[in-house]
Amino acid sequence: MSSFYDELIPGLASKCWQVHKFGGTSVADANCFLQVAHIIEDQLDINNDVLGPNAKNLAVVVSAMGGKPKVTDLLLEAVRHASMREHNKVDDQLDIVLSKHSECLKILFHQEYAEQERLIKIIKGGLNDIRDILKTVSLMKWQAERISEVVSGFGELWSTQILTALLRMRSNQKLVEKFGSDSISNIVKALTTTSHIHHNYVFLDARRVITIDEDAIKDGAVVWHISEEKFMEIFKEEEAKLGDARDSILCHFIITGYVAINTDGVAVTLKRDGSDYSAAIMGKILRANSISIWTDVDGVLSADPRRVPLANVLPEVSYDEAMELAYFGAKVIHPKTMQPALSCDPQIPIYIRNTFNMRSPGTRIFTNATTTKQNEKVVCGFSSVEGMALVNVEGTGMVGIRGVDKRIFGVLEYHDVNVALISQAISEHSVTFATSEDQAELAKSIIEEEFRRELKLGHVSSVDIRAPVSIIAAVGDGM
Repeated sequence: MSSFYDELIPGLASKCWQVHKFGGTSVADANCFLQVAHIIEDQLDINNDVLGPNAKNLAVVVSAMGGKPKVTDLLLEAVRHASMREHNKVDDQLDIVLSKHSECLKILFHQEYAEQERLIKIIKGGLNDIRDILKTVSLMKWQAERISEVVSGFGELWSTQILTALLRMRSNQKLVEKFGSDSISNIVKALTTTSHIHHNYVFLDARRVITIDEDAIKDGAVVWHISEEKFMEIFKEEEAKLGDARDSILCHFIITGYVAINTDGVAVTLKRDGSDYSAAIMGKILRANSISIWTDVDGVLSADPRRVPLANVLPEVSYDEAMELAYFGAKVIHPKTMQPALSCDPQIPIYIRNTFNMRSPGTRIFTNATTTKQNEKVVCGFSSVEGMALVNVEGTGMVGIRGVDKRIFGVLEYHDVNVALISQAISEHSVTFATSEDQAELAKSIIEEEFRRELKLGHVSSVDIRAPVSIIAAVGDGM
């Protein structure tokens, strides 16, 4: 597995870091958790007991349990039902959440009853906290965004603690098998006098580290220096706990995805694709060698396999290519996830990997890709977005007139109409733009209102809509 990645370079605290993120499909049930644990151990070359030059520390970012139904969706539905005072439905949603986690724990810790009970107690305590929060929602009949954020973040807290406990159990079992003792403390002491290494897994609530300034931009901006200082403080604390055995123990952090804290100390989330973003943030904080996003596909595909059966996995794409593919609907990675990796020096490669096909190298996203540098491969892939509409503004009175485009797109921006594509005739007598189908009528009406005088005088002859349409994009740096 290590051969898939570049040579290790020390980052934060002079350690060689790798970041791995596992999404909801990767932790959907007990079997999935076991597969994730196997991947992590494989990344660490767990069977190699000697601390060598390729030793690395991992930061593993975890989403809430996925599958059907997803835990995050269940929690958000509970908030919605509470705002409508549908108390029975709230209980139903939370009972499913408990059942989903309980079934998973019974399988993972069937021989560790005390650990199973400890984790069940944590989950039940969290559900009790949620019920208290939802009493306020029900009383006020108000589904506040802030409350939804707090409640929806519990799923990551639970799944991350489950994975941490699983990894610790497997690591300790390996030590017991090797040293023939059931006293972990005695074994760890023994490590100080041998060349053997042990892997220590630490649960980390990302709200202790990732700090967001919500006033900076619409979705908030990471306060990098504070976030790094917070992590360094935690890292030093964990290293100090190891005492004399620190040179024989590698410390790995299992971190909640999606959740963060703002500069006022209030819990927030990182919104859409938040766990991917969490991984990228940790990658930048740690100055990691790589960021791997583990999902349920082999990598970035050259086209949508539902429409192009012969679509293949791309071994490499550049950041720019990945951003274009993502914008036009491909299930790649959200553009905001790439920004922290892109802004690092040196930049951090991102790998898209398949949890359920771990031997596949996946797709490498980096500054430059060799895929489209050859003349015969100028296009790396095709992507499309459906449910779009074309709005055409046309009129002979628009030719050579300054400020027409500014008025069109200024009024669209004012009314929060998103424009995906713009085309203008070279004669300037028409402007066509693409927007989502559900915003097309709004776009048409506000343009007609903006140009009502020109329409009356005939300077603008028409504002027409063509829908539904799809946008097909050919993407490649070599074009």
